[in-house]
Amino acid sequence: MLDRETENRILDFIVNVEQPMHSAEIAKALDINRVTVSKYLSVLHSRGLIEYRNIGMAKVWMAVENPILQAFEKNDVNNPTIQAFNSLSEGVSVLDKEMNVIWLNRAMEARHGKLNTLKSKKCYEVFHNETAVCKNCPTLKTLESGKRAIATIQKPTHTLEISTSPLKSPKGRFMGIIEIVRVLDKGKKESAVPGK
Repeated sequence: MLDRETENRILDFIVNVEQPMHSAEIAKALDINRVTVSKYLSVLHSRGLIEYRNIGMAKVWMAVENPILQAFEKNDVNNPTIQAFNSLSEGVSVLDKEMNVIWLNRAMEARHGKLNTLKSKKCYEVFHNETAVCKNCPTLKTLESGKRAIATIQKPTHTLEISTSPLKSPKGRFMGIIEIVRVLDKGKKESAVPGK
């Protein structure tokens, strides 16, 4: 059985090191048996938290820039985070730093169409049928501040509450945005209608 503390030590080391490292170097730096380190590296790799590059006969290991972003880009339906977002009735989308659609949950797909036809299009084109960024756009606020933002946007038939949060790498680098959308009725009660 694998030890969570050892796993976290190895992952933290790989995330914080400046360059890819061979398993023997990782083992030496952490004072852990090389075979043990190799087992943990395989487990971390299978979870999508680290990756390797072959250099000759050796593998050098490095952190995945952002494991959750990678799962969204691949639309990995077995990823627990994606499963959780797909179970929500609220619309959830993941956008890159240029406001392009990377991923949509099932509620957003039901309202706007399949991900494969909308991927890489601007959010304001897909969700609001606009040619430019929406007035009071929380996504733009998050891009500018790097912090969470919430906005209420009035549509002809309903009101939207859009909450945005930055998606950051393990090293704190800004990678994209997660957007959660609730459709509100005139009394501001939450509606079961998903999406934007």
